[in-house]
Amino acid sequence: MNSTSEARPHTDLVGLVGHARTDAAATVAAPSKADVYAMAEQRMRRGKRLVISGFVVAVFGIVAYCVVCFSATVNQQLGAALLESPGGLAGPTLGIIGLGTLLWLVGSFVYLNGAMDSDPSGPDLHF
Repeated sequence: MNSTSEARPHTDLVGLVGHARTDAAATVAAPSKADVYAMAEQRMRRGKRLVISGFVVAVFGIVAYCVVCFSATVNQQLGAALLESPGGLAGPTLGIIGLGTLLWLVGSFVYLNGAMDSDPSGPDLHF
């Protein structure tokens, strides 16, 4: 019999067909509960920082938008003046408000994701 007709697969193809190898690199230990809880607490801290920074950025954007709109030319028809010439910075300040809102939203999802994986029997975390 030649080597191509043997029932045993070729050693180079063992990894390609999905058979598990016994290499040290193929063996990965699962994280312990303490590691999972520690990673969850880190996500909660990161989420809280994102929420707070998103709030600060959004408030800064709102203040800047108010300054830009109130510094526009005041006319007898205030609404028309704001719509015609609110200033060149009205668009970027609205973008800053949107960025702050996006940071806040992402931070809240990161915080809640960490809270779902946190230790249920542990103490409440006050960050």
